[in-house]
Amino acid sequence: MLSIMNWDVPYTVSRSLVLQIGPGGELLAGNSVSRMPQALAQDGLAVLLAFAGGRTPSEALARLQADWEIEEAGFSSVVDALVSQNSLTPVAGDDAALAGGGFASPAEHFVMMQDTVRVSAYRRAIFRHCRDKVVVEIGCGSGILSIFAAKAGARRVIAIEESRIADLAAAMFEANGVADRVELRRANSRDVSVDERADVIIHEVLGVDPFGENILRFIEDARERLLAPDGRLIPSAMDVYCVGFEVADRPYLDRARACAQLSELEGLHGIDFSAFRQFVSETQPDPFPRPLGDLGLTQFTPRILTAETHLYRVDFASGSSETIEPRNDLRLRVLHPGTLGGVVVYFRAHLDDDTFLSTSPYALRTSWGWNARALSKIVAVEPGQEIPLVSELRTTAGAQSLHIDLA
Repeated sequence: MLSIMNWDVPYTVSRSLVLQIGPGGELLAGNSVSRMPQALAQDGLAVLLAFAGGRTPSEALARLQADWEIEEAGFSSVVDALVSQNSLTPVAGDDAALAGGGFASPAEHFVMMQDTVRVSAYRRAIFRHCRDKVVVEIGCGSGILSIFAAKAGARRVIAIEESRIADLAAAMFEANGVADRVELRRANSRDVSVDERADVIIHEVLGVDPFGENILRFIEDARERLLAPDGRLIPSAMDVYCVGFEVADRPYLDRARACAQLSELEGLHGIDFSAFRQFVSETQPDPFPRPLGDLGLTQFTPRILTAETHLYRVDFASGSSETIEPRNDLRLRVLHPGTLGGVVVYFRAHLDDDTFLSTSPYALRTSWGWNARALSKIVAVEPGQEIPLVSELRTTAGAQSLHIDLA
């Protein structure tokens, strides 16, 4: 197999790398929402440490061989695996191994391009604030927002993309006549350095779950390293809300029904399913969530029962993961009688003082869709009631997500 590393190129540990213990006790390494975390062998951790601070493979191997008996072939194999996952990245911060999953798909970006609400809102804000500015875009995707910045008269645009969709962005810059003003950096933004700090940072690291693309980590890093002291972020802030909606209280395939059906199958197949029943009963999260029904293609169709509850306010000029603390003081204020069985989580992203984007169920459906979640149980509610909620930002295999349920 042909080695992909270069013995003469200095590599370092990617600043976006997250190590976490997996459910089976394995050590997982992940650094991108477009890559699945990979199990890291014990020798892989030692190799990562050998590259800390930036070294060529030759230097790292010599460092390891000073303490252990290590063959060049085995070392090369481990380094190739780490480089291919961008766990080890070139010190130069460019031409990293690009992710091939997730946002590398042009289908993902086609859906975004069809979202005229999203694209038009960003265009308005970009044309208001980017003339004669140095602009950095984090996660440029197909490149459309960087193209807007160039056409708005930006003095310089640096577009950063960590997945293979960067090839499309490069072609888009050429086709739209802005390649002379847009510099494409093929890397994770946390591994990129700039020789001139940005007056404006454009980002659209907003997930269906508002925190699902690790927006806090990326923006905190970009603000500290890439943005000028008085620079602007687009969006500059985000509010996160939820509302409760009605879910029909009717039988469905839940844990109890699944276990009952397994008992019936024992007689049919002549197999003891007790271990299967126990596994179903103990698996978390619930493998049989309550179906939420049709949510609507353009407008949210389930009946909304509560007022909106404000969960978090994130000011990207100062916010970090540490500002999103678990909350047990939340209440859903009931406006209409019904059977409360789900919540919709949504954001309002403030592109500037005049323009915001919303995934609210009261607005037209955007490319983000509806972030509807089943609650752990259905509750019959009447107007005036206040239903307690708990909310927590969790990290699983390096990816953040917001968890909300009844208290």
